[in-house]
This record gives sequence, structure tokens and C-alpha cells, in this order.
Amino acid sequence: MAEYRRRDDHGREGDAHTSHRRPLEVIVDDRGVESALRAFKRLVLRDGILRELKRKKSYEKPGERKRRKVREAARRRRRQQSRALRRQTE
Repeated sequence: MAEYRRRDDHGREGDAHTSHRRPLEVIVDDRGVESALRAFKRLVLRDGILRELKRKKSYEKPGERKRRKVREAARRRRRQQSRALRRQTE
């Protein structure tokens, strides 16, 4: 599998999933470019970059923005609760 790391604005390496809006770095190893490309696509999907680009394509009214933020927060909360339940059952 291709190795991927995230560098912050100062060039320091960190965990690939710590923060949004930092440069993505995918290192091509002996498995080749195809594996690195799949890893890059996975990172882009996980970070929600394409979703954000589509959203920013057109103007979003302030009320719509507030409703979207509430929906996103509820989704995050549900996901955290389901993960916590899964950890308890393990």
C-alpha cells in the first residue's frame, strides 16, 4: 500500500487524519503509481475535499449555511455515538 503523510504549513509530518486544509502528500513506493493514486483518492474522499468544492461552487444563503452546519453536527454526533457503542460491545 502506498504510504501517505500529511505535512503542516511548517513542513512537519503528522498523522494523515489529524486536520483538514493541509497539504496532502502521497509517497509512491514499490507498488507503483496506481496504488499511490488509489491512496490519494481515498484521502481526498475522506477529507471531503470534493464535497466542499461542489458546495462552494455557488452562493449559499446564511440560513442554508446554518441548517447545513446543524445537519453536519448531528451527523458527527450520531457517528461518535455509534462508534462509542461499538467500542463498548467489543
